[in-house]
Amino acid sequence: MTVAAHIWQTEPEPITEFYAEENADVVVVGAGSSGVTAAQSAAEAGASVICVEKFSRPTAHGTDIGSINTLVHEREGVHIDPLEAARLEYAWSQQQANYHLIRTYTERSGEVLNHYIRMAEARGYTVKLNSELTARADWDKLDEKYRMFRTAHIFDAPEGSGHPKERWHAAYYMQVVYTSAQELGVRFLFDSPAVRLVKEDGRVTGVIVKDARGHKLIRAGKGVILASGGITDSVEMKECFCPIALRADKNENFPRGGNNGDGHVMGKWVGAAFSRCYPAPIIHPVNLSPLGQGMNTSWLTVDRNGRRFCNETAYEPIVTNARMNAPGNVAWAICDADYMEHFRRQEPLKFSALPDNAEEEIEACVADGTYIRRDTLAELADAIGVPAGALEKTVARYNEMWDAGEDVDFGVPKRFLSPVKKGPFLACRLSAWLLNIPYGLHVDDDSRVCTEEDEPIPGLWAVGNMQGDFFANSYPVTLPGSSHGRSICFGRLVGQAVALNREHL
Repeated sequence: MTVAAHIWQTEPEPITEFYAEENADVVVVGAGSSGVTAAQSAAEAGASVICVEKFSRPTAHGTDIGSINTLVHEREGVHIDPLEAARLEYAWSQQQANYHLIRTYTERSGEVLNHYIRMAEARGYTVKLNSELTARADWDKLDEKYRMFRTAHIFDAPEGSGHPKERWHAAYYMQVVYTSAQELGVRFLFDSPAVRLVKEDGRVTGVIVKDARGHKLIRAGKGVILASGGITDSVEMKECFCPIALRADKNENFPRGGNNGDGHVMGKWVGAAFSRCYPAPIIHPVNLSPLGQGMNTSWLTVDRNGRRFCNETAYEPIVTNARMNAPGNVAWAICDADYMEHFRRQEPLKFSALPDNAEEEIEACVADGTYIRRDTLAELADAIGVPAGALEKTVARYNEMWDAGEDVDFGVPKRFLSPVKKGPFLACRLSAWLLNIPYGLHVDDDSRVCTEEDEPIPGLWAVGNMQGDFFANSYPVTLPGSSHGRSICFGRLVGQAVALNREHL
């Protein structure tokens, strides 16, 4: 039987007919956070820039921008050791990622974001640490396995500015940088998907786009920067490279169809290699109730057989990775009637910031079925469809370890164990939302796209989720917001380097 080749394995016939040709020093493919940052930075460095985008406008998704030792940190008296940050981030990849890329990010992301913090504040925006959710003030003191630094920054629009309320704070960052890029003369070609890279005499010299009129050739005198996103929307690529992502409950990637691997395909057609690392999907347990199960608090978690099966510490990849390999791809988090006391003990700072109506919100979650409440464990087991005897046995062992002060089964720190003793009991189905899959092309230390033989392809760079080799296996939250943070960091550094004909960042 003949197996059909993947699209990236067979180069199509060349495109030779164009209705128009244009020229620029730098061509950026993709108008997300990394692409617009790269375009703005290249223009700021004096280059003529064209940014092509398949959608009708620039897009930004997500909340946190992870950067180290910024102006905001200085104001709040926060200092993060960039060497420690790089070491722990690298350790999460099981030493498969490119340490030198990570080190560049931990050492230079502060200077990069400071540029945009100053720009934003000059325009009336505010920038702060996301202390309400992800910039956890005391997690930097935990064991290295769970250590998390206060890197998460969020941008907000000026009061009374008339800007529409955005769901994702990254959109406010985009407003600032996109406006600056336009002022610097960047030409944005929207509704113009890139379909092919042009390679001449071994060098990438341009991009072919297809718009409503047909194919257009855009020549790049200094280089092409791929910033076209990851593989979140490509079922074919997920099946090949990241099958666990297919077990997520929901794809929260935005915009739909924006991360379908088209940049990867174009790169492969000119000789690029895929990332040396396995993908590190960003899959978080999302529960928007005050208890924030899986985001803020750690509860006993059981599978459909009523058995405990994982370490429940609320360090996002840990629980979702386990859940997506649990029987039936289902799991339940369980707590007892003293859940507020348990929350206070686990996360005292976040507990102090709970809204006054937190209890009312929890009751609403019970009413709408988000939480299931029953007086006894046997009744709870029946309601969630797990064997009562198995659940009661699991709870008994968990409570014994709580009493002893040590989780000998999975190693959850004492602080994050919460006994399940007092009824009524609550259960919540553990969610797993796919936010993105950072998986790109193989690059060198300067983010130049490389071949299978590790040789840079002249004229071609990759940033954002097109930049491979930065994350591997499991997305870490040691540095919350590092997906956006490294995208913006390398977007600026690469944009400047290409514009100035610099060999290194």
